[in-house]
Amino acid sequence: MTSRPSPPRLASLMTQAPRVRRTPWIALAWLALILLGGVLSAGAALHVPFASLAPPSPIHPLGTDLLGRDVGLRLLAGGLRTLRMAAAATLIAAVLGSIWGLVAGHAGGWLEWILVHANDVLLSVPGLVLALVVIAALGQHEATIILAVGLGGVGSYARLARSAAAETSHRSFVLAARALGAGEVRLLQHHVFPNTLEALTAYALLHFGWALVNSASLTFLGLGGAPSIPDWGQMLNESRLVFLNAPWLAAAPGTALALTVLAVQRLGEWIAQP
Repeated sequence: MTSRPSPPRLASLMTQAPRVRRTPWIALAWLALILLGGVLSAGAALHVPFASLAPPSPIHPLGTDLLGRDVGLRLLAGGLRTLRMAAAATLIAAVLGSIWGLVAGHAGGWLEWILVHANDVLLSVPGLVLALVVIAALGQHEATIILAVGLGGVGSYARLARSAAAETSHRSFVLAARALGAGEVRLLQHHVFPNTLEALTAYALLHFGWALVNSASLTFLGLGGAPSIPDWGQMLNESRLVFLNAPWLAAAPGTALALTVLAVQRLGEWIAQP
């Protein structure tokens, strides 16, 4: 039995009604909590040993790890580091990918052909493989992880920027500015780029979640420098050894990472809403 169709007038009103953009306060509050907690835990004693593998208690709400360190304090400090690495990697991908894609989409011709095919080659290399190559060449440091994850995201960002630039470059206001004598650099700076910024910003937030997961994956593999530095990926790696006896060690950073990725993606969807 099929449902009754809506009356024409009501259906028209439903399709024409503007969507309400609801501010994702929960996502904003979660990200603010992570940032604030990381700042407040900067001066905390992260390496003071307590009882090893103590379960969650009023003194240690998230328990302690193998070395007796407070999991809650390390979670807060590690969250700030994980966010910092992902943000820096996203910035690298956004800047390099935007320049690459905007030039390709606006220039056209043989230059676009070269840049597009070079980008296809870059996209054919898995991001994690590219990151491992960069780390193997430059060493295991936080800056290396940032560069590796950032370069891994350049290709997808360049593809989006090229598509947005190619569409914007054929609009009437860009053609009018060119007819009035505006140079190509000026067209890119004052006409093409501002009109693609919203789409690029929305994608940057979605890409930020990807950068979070990949940064944590590399530190999970032990490529993030000193093991004593708190990091969500490093904490997940340490929890493998005692997962059956102390599951809270994996639950805390795993849940925090998942919720942070969801919060960032919700912000990206909110910005991308018309």
